[in-house]
Amino acid sequence: MDTFLGIIDKITENTGRYVSYLLVPVILTVVYSVILRYCFNDIVHWAFEVSLFLYGIFVMVGGAYTLKVKSHVRVDILPGRLSHKWNCYLDLFSLISIIIVCCIIVYLGSKWAWISTLQLERSVRQTPFDPQIWWYKWFIPFSSAILGLQALAETVKTIRSLSNNEEEGVR
Repeated sequence: MDTFLGIIDKITENTGRYVSYLLVPVILTVVYSVILRYCFNDIVHWAFEVSLFLYGIFVMVGGAYTLKVKSHVRVDILPGRLSHKWNCYLDLFSLISIIIVCCIIVYLGSKWAWISTLQLERSVRQTPFDPQIWWYKWFIPFSSAILGLQALAETVKTIRSLSNNEEEGVR
């Protein structure tokens, strides 16, 4: 089981690290677009959609890494008043909910991405750039699968923490 958890954590770490590099082209694209627009009164038609795609991939794929390092936004009103045991139960409820939702998104997202691929779907933004977006839709089930696997790993870690009566839980 430790090997399985280690593999999931490694996949999450690597995808999180590599996807973080997407911020550089997002920043360069936005800066380039702004400079052209305000300094040279020129419009770059592709800049909006390219930055949208890159940032969308960054957010979707980075979700699993964010879960792993426990950086999601949390409201700690209730957990701050609960014991370690009840915090673990609350975390288990949250993690199981994430796993269920991710399974649904992987299933439906794969179907929609496949249909989009068969149609070679293009952007609805109707810009002169008009890129194909079928490839982008595959990031939805991909990122949901990684997030679901990481939630599964965190569930196992939480159960272990609960069964070992550790005071330092998944928080």
